[in-house]
Amino acid sequence: MVGRRETTEQVRRPANPLILKGFRGKDLITTPHGEIPVIFSLRKPVFEQKNRKKVALYGLKNILGALACVTLCLGVCYAQDTVQRRNLQNVTVTAKATSKETSSTTPVQVLDRVKLERINAVQLSDAVKQLSGVVLKDYGGVGGIKTVSARGLGSQFSTLTIDGIAVGDCQNGQPDLGRYIVTDIANISFANGQPDDILQPARVLASGNVLNMQTAKPNLYCNTTNLKLGFEAGSFGLLHPSLSYEQRLGEKLSMSLLGTYIQSNGDYPFTIYYTQSKTDSSSRERRTHSAVRMTNIEGNLFYNIDDHQRMTAKLHYYNAFQQLPGPVIYYSETPGSESSRDQSGFVQLHYINHISPRWDLRVDGKMYAVQNIYDDSAYNGSTGVLHNDYRQSEYYLTSALLFRLNDYVSFSYSTDYFYNTLNSNVESCSDVERHSWLNAFSAKAYLGKVNLTSTVLYSLHTEAILDAFAKEYRHFTPYFGVTYKPFKNKDLRLRYFIKQNYRLPNFNECYYAYMSRDLRPEKAFQNNLGITYDFRPVGKKLHSLTLLLDGYYNQVSDKIVAFPSHSLYMWSMINIGRVSITGVDAKVAADLMFSRYLSLSLDATYTFQQAIDVTDEKSKTYMHQIPYTPEHSLSAMTFLKTRVVDFGYNIIYIGDRYRLAQNKPETLVEGYVDQSVILSKEIMLKYGNLKLQAQVLNLFDVQYEVVNSYPMMGRNYKFKIMYDF
Repeated sequence: MVGRRETTEQVRRPANPLILKGFRGKDLITTPHGEIPVIFSLRKPVFEQKNRKKVALYGLKNILGALACVTLCLGVCYAQDTVQRRNLQNVTVTAKATSKETSSTTPVQVLDRVKLERINAVQLSDAVKQLSGVVLKDYGGVGGIKTVSARGLGSQFSTLTIDGIAVGDCQNGQPDLGRYIVTDIANISFANGQPDDILQPARVLASGNVLNMQTAKPNLYCNTTNLKLGFEAGSFGLLHPSLSYEQRLGEKLSMSLLGTYIQSNGDYPFTIYYTQSKTDSSSRERRTHSAVRMTNIEGNLFYNIDDHQRMTAKLHYYNAFQQLPGPVIYYSETPGSESSRDQSGFVQLHYINHISPRWDLRVDGKMYAVQNIYDDSAYNGSTGVLHNDYRQSEYYLTSALLFRLNDYVSFSYSTDYFYNTLNSNVESCSDVERHSWLNAFSAKAYLGKVNLTSTVLYSLHTEAILDAFAKEYRHFTPYFGVTYKPFKNKDLRLRYFIKQNYRLPNFNECYYAYMSRDLRPEKAFQNNLGITYDFRPVGKKLHSLTLLLDGYYNQVSDKIVAFPSHSLYMWSMINIGRVSITGVDAKVAADLMFSRYLSLSLDATYTFQQAIDVTDEKSKTYMHQIPYTPEHSLSAMTFLKTRVVDFGYNIIYIGDRYRLAQNKPETLVEGYVDQSVILSKEIMLKYGNLKLQAQVLNLFDVQYEVVNSYPMMGRNYKFKIMYDF
């Protein structure tokens, strides 16, 4: 049970037959209004078309019997004055409000638990590949660094949040998406601009794009304990055991615990070509020095204080050792010498109070600490070895207050303060700190066919190096979004938003020993115009159809572009000046239900993106595409569910890119097509469910590179078993 301000749906019998499955009372039933938990169990489905008359007669007998029992009980109660009476509390069935892709003023993409399981997503980076307008940079294998950028804005404009609370990284600006496991995540959402909900931390409202991971709440409707055991094995030494444990600790308190371990030797084969045409001499090599070991432990507490208040707490710990493979260089047999060890942990608290029908209060707090150790045994300096030890921390506090003027107009104010520090044995960034204070005022109005959202944000940042005042940054950033629904009976909408963004260089960009210190902050200007359509017929084979089309135009001034100089750890940073970004994002999603046991779903996205340097007409890079930004990209996922086995097919196409700012044939990084298939089977046992999966990735063994000179894995296999009881 959750607070009363959340969207409440009355559970009613749909026009179509319900499909009831499971015997434990914690499974879901599918209705036209979504999924609701089963609070009773049946040995066999009873709502079948051919047995409607029998079911109706059976139901009528039960109703008459129940009325007779109730009448008898009432008579006994009235006859006995000594019977103690007890008033029971009202029970409200609620469903958590989720931003719909078609109704938001900004483009929102949602990957729910079902979709994540269909692609067998383990790391967050596996899921991000399915999003339109998103460019994922992957530096090879399970342990390769993975960052994301969207619509040409760069990775630092995209904020990663967990349960709506930002994950900061003052050193690099963007967390490595390979660190986060999505095994027990309820859903992943990606919003361009900002989320549509105005009861948000100011830090989220300040972002250019928001990638959110929503933790799944324990499913303890009838059971007090749930346990899920999983084990996955794959090519190149991949081992991935996992454990998920859920426990009800009381009427209002529950907890969940998740532990995962991933290891891989990463020694996959690849072909190296010695000519540009790739038709002459070549040799078959094997990737070396790319082993990885990763441990993730996460605990969650869920406390429903009363009907108006609830609080959640999360504790997260990550530990990893990664060998960093070097770039593939012709005729070079130099073994890899770089490695990275990481430890990170955070604890965060989330509290929300629906004070009254007019007032909502949200308070969040977080403490975050990271240690990163980089070693290079082949370093040619005086010490003979390079050992860099970085330690960063963040203390974060945010609060937001929402006021509803009436049923149509609401306002919110949110204020954030966070304090970041970076300490290192590198002299140039031995002691760096930054204070940030953000304030946001937002308004939202529902005016019949038109919905309006606006935000004004003020940011203040101060930095100090070695306890000496260095810099101060102040800036205002506005946002405005609108949706228009022209037809009452059709879910067709037009939307538009405009937003200004502002982001500071991170500590590595400014203060690292091999970096420039005079980088200017980036400024971005976003425009988006789109149309959405959602069609959900009743009683048809076509269960749902969603169409999204958004065109956008972004301008970035003083854009900071990063590219590896001589290793994955040493990067070069430059301000390009001005970048003009024009693009189109399109998505189509359809669900077809042919029978109880046969259904088909399809999700396809396409992105056209032209991000060009328009700084100086006399420059050699004028009107050239910025590095590692493809003009065309496409992803499609189809899933066929049958009575015997479920089959999924996934394809990702990334077009040609350039590794340097000047687009020349010798700097071209060729496009690629990555295809995979998955077979899965769920077996319902007397005690629990058993799920089996087999997956083939890079089905046609295509050799490709996401980043130049870092070849990706060819064909590889994964096998997974999951027992839920």
